[in-house]
Amino acid sequence: MSRKPVSFKVFVGIAIVATIIVNVILKVAAKANAIQILTPPLVEGPKVVFFIPTPHKFSFAMDLANGGYGIPVTITVVTTWVLIALFFLVFNWGLRNLEMVPGKRQAFFETLYDVYDGLVDQLFGKRKGEFVVYISALISFIFISNITSFFPIPGFSMVDGQLVISPLFRSPSADINTTLGLALITTFMFVYIAIVEKGVKGYVGDLCQPTPVMLPMNIIGELAKPTNISMRLFGNAFAGMVIMGLLYMAAPAVVPAPLHLYFDLFQGVVQSFVFTMLTMVYIQGSLATEE
Repeated sequence: MSRKPVSFKVFVGIAIVATIIVNVILKVAAKANAIQILTPPLVEGPKVVFFIPTPHKFSFAMDLANGGYGIPVTITVVTTWVLIALFFLVFNWGLRNLEMVPGKRQAFFETLYDVYDGLVDQLFGKRKGEFVVYISALISFIFISNITSFFPIPGFSMVDGQLVISPLFRSPSADINTTLGLALITTFMFVYIAIVEKGVKGYVGDLCQPTPVMLPMNIIGELAKPTNISMRLFGNAFAGMVIMGLLYMAAPAVVPAPLHLYFDLFQGVVQSFVFTMLTMVYIQGSLATEE
């Protein structure tokens, strides 16, 4: 006798009931002084997970308690490493043993590629093959980074003899270092493409349009591009995290939990699309061809 698969509605219902039960247990335990629930600071930088020892004090090295030096590795870096490993495992599994007649797994990845290919084709046309790899990797990484906080994976640590439960991962997009790094890669790409396509003389000539007097303003405009896309992504991700923190402080955990659908999932989709579209617009503007 075959089993019927559990429907999505049943799964969501079980998750909501479990969340309510856990919330009630934590509240009762906190009132009985069995545990202590502390709210972390809302505006704080990414915490340091561990240090990489160094023989000398470099620019980014910090003094350690043992008298040595070490480069701090933050939770943002650790989360990024985990996401990179996740991408490798998922795509290695999905693209294994490809067949002429695709199964469900292969059909899903082919559909995903068609979406990316159609998105890039809108701006680059016949030259989409040159950029589809970077654009697809960019939008995938930003999307997964944005929705990291949507999955409540707990982390456990001991601080001064007390058990501390906190999110195991932190959204890399809520760190200005990540968004600025992505923006600088995009900037390097469209500047490099402009120089290759038009030459140094042609690139500088474009900066002098419509008159050489506009050269300083056009240079500022070029520098504003990475600032624009990096601050836009960082601001939305960080603001969403702060707003959810305020809501959890003001109400029981069950009340603001559904808002993660907007601040994490919906906003994550929108911001990853906006960042990617602006990237494609900047690169397309650097091409010498009208297409």
